Amino acid sequence: MDGGLQMTQEQKGDRQPEQISLLGTASTMGLHMVSGPVVGGVLGWLVDKWLDSWPVGAAVGLLLGLAAGFRNVWIDARYLARSNAARDAAEKARRDAGQQERKMQRRQSPAASDPARAALIPDSAASLTEAEGKAERSDDLTASILAGTADPSERDLDALDETLEAIHRELKDEGRNGKQE
Repeated sequence: MDGGLQMTQEQKGDRQPEQISLLGTASTMGLHMVSGPVVGGVLGWLVDKWLDSWPVGAAVGLLLGLAAGFRNVWIDARYLARSNAARDAAEKARRDAGQQERKMQRRQSPAASDPARAALIPDSAASLTEAEGKAERSDDLTASILAGTADPSERDLDALDETLEAIHRELKDEGRNGKQE
């Protein structure tokens, strides 16, 4: 597999306490929704017993408990969102750094990173001229451009245009000869 996508044991070990902490925070959110109204209702009931005002204290306590439960859930949700955003940003930065490193390696040695490119004639005009000679340069240049490995800024575009027209004419001639046979 791709080395950039695999996690080392050290990275997994570093993330485990953080994940357990986030899991603990998420699991307490449900408890906040239950414990807030229960505590508020019990405190309101105690106030009702003390002041002898039965439904008022319990109702107010229940509403305050609900508000406290929602507030605690809101705080936990914000904490989880910030933690996830920070973790995602760190992961994205790590992936981007790996991608940039792989791009730099590919730029420095395109033949080593891509076997298809290694099989082609080198793409600079000077190396093409030296490797194949002036007469065969246009065919190699065309093959490199069609393979996507050529840099057109280094090329004589008029010669390239003539080469592409010659290929087009040759393909038409082959098509006509194939139909006649």
